[in-house]
Amino acid sequence: LLPLALPFAAMLQRQRVMNRPQPQVLPAELPLGLSIAGDAVVHRHPDGRVQAWSAHCTHLGCRLDRVIDGAVVCPCHGSRFDDQGRVLNGPAARPLQALRVHAEATGGWTVHPSA
Repeated sequence: LLPLALPFAAMLQRQRVMNRPQPQVLPAELPLGLSIAGDAVVHRHPDGRVQAWSAHCTHLGCRLDRVIDGAVVCPCHGSRFDDQGRVLNGPAARPLQALRVHAEATGGWTVHPSA
């Protein structure tokens, strides 16, 4: 079985790398509170801080595309997430994947997958 384990491990690693979210630039004009920007759920705080999470539901990977009553809602099965990426109600059981946010000199932000 050992000769099969190495190619299988390499295939899994390639799959993980291919499925990682790519860095993306967010506009400087982000609204306060929760919003969806491309493939990111973004929370812009009144003090200027910005937090971001992957805009893919942790239940089955559906793309999150709406904010309703201060919560991010999955259009597929209704999971809801709060302004910290935590699950408010399922079927999702895990919080959203956090993204690293870097301020750009142009006034916008870039979000990167977490390590």
